[in-house]
Amino acid sequence: MRIGIGLNLLAPDNGGVTNYTLTLLRNWAAHAPEHPMVLFSFAHNEPLLSTLPPEARRHEIRLQTQEEALLHFDKIDVYFCPFGTLWPRPVRKPAVLTFHDMQERFYPEFFTDKEMEERFFHYDWSLRMADAVITISDFTREMVSRLVGIRRSACHVVHHVPDELPEPVRPEVWDPEARRRPFLFYPANLWRHKNHGRLLRALALAISQGLEVDLVCTGSLLGRDSDWDRSVRALGLEHRVHHLGKVSRAEISWLFRNAQSLFFPSLFEGFGIPLLEAMQSGCPIACGRNTSQPEVAQESALYFDAHRVESIAAALLRISCDEPLRERLVVAGLERIQAFTIENQIKGHLDAFAAACHRHTRSRQWWNEKVRLPHSHRMRRLLTDREKQTAAALLRERTQVPVHFESVP
Repeated sequence: MRIGIGLNLLAPDNGGVTNYTLTLLRNWAAHAPEHPMVLFSFAHNEPLLSTLPPEARRHEIRLQTQEEALLHFDKIDVYFCPFGTLWPRPVRKPAVLTFHDMQERFYPEFFTDKEMEERFFHYDWSLRMADAVITISDFTREMVSRLVGIRRSACHVVHHVPDELPEPVRPEVWDPEARRRPFLFYPANLWRHKNHGRLLRALALAISQGLEVDLVCTGSLLGRDSDWDRSVRALGLEHRVHHLGKVSRAEISWLFRNAQSLFFPSLFEGFGIPLLEAMQSGCPIACGRNTSQPEVAQESALYFDAHRVESIAAALLRISCDEPLRERLVVAGLERIQAFTIENQIKGHLDAFAAACHRHTRSRQWWNEKVRLPHSHRMRRLLTDREKQTAAALLRERTQVPVHFESVP
């Protein structure tokens, strides 16, 4: 089986989705050489593709547009889109996509009308026209099934795996004389669901209650540097919060190895790759008890309510002051990480590709072209009442963690 993989959306600012795709490509040839991946690549992918071993790029076709991939479909058996959308669509080949999340159904206020319209158009109709769907967590499968109506039997839950972190290198901007306090680490772009605003307010509250820990953040500020600086200054956190911007993987490795904990207050995660990287590095975790995070971390995290500043502050104090807790979480994390292997990930993808080949029929192809495609052009921007109720129910279900998990009120 030859798998064509569309890489148009492979870009540094795509966060965990980019990490997932690169990890898969980096390991595929070694674990599934009898099923080669044909890379449909673009000039803008080159900086990231250059980090792959030569074997990963053995079968590569450079395109100018995504539609050009159709000219090379005689060279593949399955068309695979790892970035959550199927494009071009529909295609006359078995098609698989990896779906990561539909945050807009849960937090529509985080998106513009145009973004909502694009997501309805691309997400819903990609899912409906794909022959099989890879979901990165059980939570993601539930949203695909209950919000879009995709049969669970067409969905394959395949968890992410941690990409190997390189030997640690201390960040160039790190000043050991100025940063003598222990620090908590939060790697995340300044997207609204990453919840930086509540984290800063909670940190100020915890410091007022005696917290002696700094916060180190990495990732893109998305052009909102002045907004970030203003927020930090307004709370008097100039000497306690250090934003390093985008850093190398080696520097990320150093931060995980030296942080007192990963502090991850995200409101919404389809998966949460930093949780795996923390486990892999022996770094304790504190994270929100929401969406996929308890599914991924299980007993290896301290959980809190990421919507409540007081709960975040309580978790900041607990994770920083309770060394036996941190030691227990490290042990639990090193055990939990054993479940996330590249062998399991590649097998899960191969199972999905085989299922797509079985499910792809002439009648299904006809239905995609003659019925689904025309319907897909009826654009919408608003959630239905049913979608709102279903999304709210899913969020409620995912805020509960077992009583034996470590948690703060």
